[in-house]
Amino acid sequence: MTRLTIAEAQSRVSRMLTHDVVEDLRAVEYETPPLADAPSATPLTELRRAEVTFSHAPGSPDCLYRIGAFGDSLLMRLQLNVWRFVAIYQVPVKDPIDSNTIAPHFERWAIGAGHAGWTIGWRDGVDPWKQDVRVVETYCYAMMPENFLDEPLTQLYWRTDLLQMTRAFMLEARRMGIRLSAPDTV
Repeated sequence: MTRLTIAEAQSRVSRMLTHDVVEDLRAVEYETPPLADAPSATPLTELRRAEVTFSHAPGSPDCLYRIGAFGDSLLMRLQLNVWRFVAIYQVPVKDPIDSNTIAPHFERWAIGAGHAGWTIGWRDGVDPWKQDVRVVETYCYAMMPENFLDEPLTQLYWRTDLLQMTRAFMLEARRMGIRLSAPDTV
C-alpha cells in the first residue's frame, strides 16, 4: 500500500467523483444492442443515453448529481470519505407519502444492494434548496478497504455496483409509478 499525501488523496477522491463516477452514471440508461449470434461491436460509451449534471466544490468529499434517464430525473449525492461511500437518493413526496410508505416498494432493490455490500436506510427530510418540498432520502453506506484509492479493481467493483444500484433504483421507481423528480426538473 502506498502512503498517499492528503493532497493526493483529495485529488483522487475529486477525480473519482467528478470524472469516473460521472462517466459511469451516463450508462444508467443505454441502448440495448439487438439480439445476435455474436457480441455487438458498439462499445457502451456509444450506447449511453443518461444525461448527468453535477456540482462539486474542489477539495470536498461529496458531489451532487442529477441523473436524467428513463423519462425521469434522480437527484443523488455521493460522498467518498477515502474509505467509505455514501450514496443518497432524494425523492420528492407529498402527504401522505413518507419514508415508511416508499421503503416497502424498494424492498427487493434493498436486498440486492445489501448482497453487494451496501447498508440501506430511509429518512424523511426537506429539499435543502426548497424548504417547502418534502423528500424521502435513501441512504446507502459501504465501507471500502483502506487501500481503496490505490486499487483500480476494487474501485471498478464499487463504481460499477453504484451504477447498477442507481439504474435498478430508477427502474424500480418507474415500475412502481414513483416519480423521482419534482415536476419542474425533468
